[in-house]
Amino acid sequence: MSREKFGDLCDWNMAKILPNMRLMPEPTSPSASTGVRERNTHAVLEALREHRPAARADLAPRTGLSKPTVGSALRDLESAGLVRQYGRTTGRRGPSASLYDLVPDALLVLGIDIGAHYVRAVLADMDGQPVRETTEQLARPHADDVLDSVRAIGRTVAAHIDRIELAVVGTPGIVDPATGRIGAAPNIDAWEGMLAERVLSDALGVPVRVDNDVNLAALGEHMAGGGRDADSFAYLSIGSGLGAGIVLHGQLHRGARGAAGEIGFLPVGDDPFEANRRSHGGAMESQLSSRGLVEFAEQLAPTTTSSLHAPYDVESLFEAARSGDALGRAVVAHAARATAVCIAGLTSVADLELVLLGGGIGINGGELLLPEIRAAIAELVPAPPEIRCAALNERAVDVGAIGVALDIARQTVVRRLVRGEATSAQP
Repeated sequence: MSREKFGDLCDWNMAKILPNMRLMPEPTSPSASTGVRERNTHAVLEALREHRPAARADLAPRTGLSKPTVGSALRDLESAGLVRQYGRTTGRRGPSASLYDLVPDALLVLGIDIGAHYVRAVLADMDGQPVRETTEQLARPHADDVLDSVRAIGRTVAAHIDRIELAVVGTPGIVDPATGRIGAAPNIDAWEGMLAERVLSDALGVPVRVDNDVNLAALGEHMAGGGRDADSFAYLSIGSGLGAGIVLHGQLHRGARGAAGEIGFLPVGDDPFEANRRSHGGAMESQLSSRGLVEFAEQLAPTTTSSLHAPYDVESLFEAARSGDALGRAVVAHAARATAVCIAGLTSVADLELVLLGGGIGINGGELLLPEIRAAIAELVPAPPEIRCAALNERAVDVGAIGVALDIARQTVVRRLVRGEATSAQP
């Protein structure tokens, strides 16, 4: 991921697409004047973030505020170390004026992506530029290993802890929007039922907000990837699990209980009520996931000529398909048809204009899957969406998490500044 791509996060107004994201709790209700001051200060910070360096006279028309109000906000931001005087204007009529710029590394955020095999973290500054990146491989997909990896990340960024305002974590499973409790996460043992925000905050030593990883990936693609120009689209993640992040009319759709996009539970197959379907993440996920595709290969292998031998893995099966191997080709065809069924289910209800394929299988096998998916979906729905591979590859969750974290962090810092509270991050 280039520094420029992460920098694109700073050009995005997350408030447009995060109607249900829980913000930092407010200890007291602000007075009307305090609320106005918060909005004004935040408006000046956002205007300076987008156009800098700038003088008061430049920021006033961009914010719709008077120059004295802009000046007051700049003094507050400067006192907090978020803004500095950059120099003075030149080449203008009249006396020169002070120029102001952000101090990007005065505020840092963490974006963390929890997978079944790794935990990846990006520490970013106020410009969205990466300060440090680290990946911890999991010895096993278990909650204990996840928390050990998060603690290791906490030690890695410990030197920056006083400036880290917030960590946003993407996790598999359904995240209860009221409590942060994790549900429906069968690919990480002992992760279901976890009060993830509390335990992850304890492990890192900074405030944490948790969201579904595929939702964050959809936000990342909407901010700086393949969904940037789309009004309504879905990010379909196919890998060790199966899920979709759905953006409708520019807003992330989470549903009433945070379970929107749990496409793995589509009731497909001969008996979607079969008892072991739920333990495998749902009827559709039992067919379309790394485990499901390997099981399909194992069932087909006795009657199919192939150069491959058990134990199978998806990467080898897809690589064999590229060489024309019969078993590999059969697995790809099965995956493409199952993906088309997922897309048909999504677009039949929401009439999406675009579906982006992500996740390990969607990213690495996209060029094999796309032609067959497009042919299959045309048989299933009257108005097929455009289907293509996601643009951010494995970094979509990181980009989404950093974008969300920055938006929440800037609002929190401004609120704390205006109310005269302590300016350092508190876990």
